Amino acid sequence: MIALTEKEMPSRKIEDCVPELQEKYWLFKEKMAEAGVPFMLTCTYRSQEEQNNLYAQGRTKPGQVVTWTKRSRHIDRKAFDIAILTPLSPPLDKGGKEGGLSPTWDVKVNVNANDIPDYIEAGQIGERVGLTWGGRFRNSKGQPRPDYPHFKV
Repeated sequence: MIALTEKEMPSRKIEDCVPELQEKYWLFKEKMAEAGVPFMLTCTYRSQEEQNNLYAQGRTKPGQVVTWTKRSRHIDRKAFDIAILTPLSPPLDKGGKEGGLSPTWDVKVNVNANDIPDYIEAGQIGERVGLTWGGRFRNSKGQPRPDYPHFKV
């Protein structure tokens, strides 16, 4: 696992994004709360250097491949990523808990127990407020390449 310093870490502040995305984020956050789906921002703005490092991961640097592009909407401040929060996953260590909940990237998690997986529900909510949801992404050959936690304008 690659450890990043605070300076090298991408932003988690919605205020670092363009105004259009900020407006849609606040609507998204409100609708997610109404649906009973807790979440946290995991990435908003990311520098080109940070994107290059992510792209190198699993290619020229150790680790799993985590991105398919060197050019991301995060660089343009037009995207954010989330993690669904759940009491079911192990808590973050060293006091990193978010309201007593822990992040999960399990696409089948259903915290609000409504029979709709929460990442799918988040995608539906995001699309209703005018965001483009990464869960519908496709590769250049038209095959599904979902990025469930990703939203952009």
